Amino acid sequence: MAEQNNFDRDAIKLQPLTPVGLLEQFNLPPKAIRFIRRHQRAIWLTLSAGIVLALAVSGFTTWREYQEDKAASALETARIAKQDNRQMLEKVVQEYGSTSSALWAKIELAWLEEKEGQRPQAISRLAAINTDLAARSPLKPLVLTKLVGLYEQEQQFDQAIAIATELAAIDGFAPAAYRALGQLHELAGKKEAAAAMYGKYLELTGAQADQGKADPMRDIVQSRLNQLKK
Repeated sequence: MAEQNNFDRDAIKLQPLTPVGLLEQFNLPPKAIRFIRRHQRAIWLTLSAGIVLALAVSGFTTWREYQEDKAASALETARIAKQDNRQMLEKVVQEYGSTSSALWAKIELAWLEEKEGQRPQAISRLAAINTDLAARSPLKPLVLTKLVGLYEQEQQFDQAIAIATELAAIDGFAPAAYRALGQLHELAGKKEAAAAMYGKYLELTGAQADQGKADPMRDIVQSRLNQLKK
């Protein structure tokens, strides 16, 4: 007895042949499928561009990290060198100029110039660094404070006052800046301005005094203020 065929051959012959593509297998809506097929070239170009961009960003990030590591190593070597450290610091600046280590190398060079008695060169270098620093850079107060001291040593009081005023605008550094401004104005012979700056310092540090905490610096500033008011 012949085996029964479970398929209806006639029904298969009458069934339309509809091609089934990859998009249909994802059960996408017909409108979405038509849109994708109509714009597939643009879609592929966009996807390719995105992949290339992602690879480029990843490659640059890897290269940047590699440069930062090399710069940090070169900076540390320059710091601990017993001789020729100036040349080594300058090399860090030249070869890794866009890294944070190069910025630190510039600051180290300014300190070295100050140590060697080359204050004008140190001032010039730090002033250039300050110009390039972002307003919220954590290095900003360090550079400004150093500039104030160098300008004061050079008796360039107007420049020192301008830098200390910039420092006073940074959160957390206003008291020290106003105390420095009082001293600078006093050295410049501007007693009224000095008294005003000392007064601002005492006002800003008043909360600590109200808590009963001893503050020798407040006593010194108060003494200077009393002298100026005589």
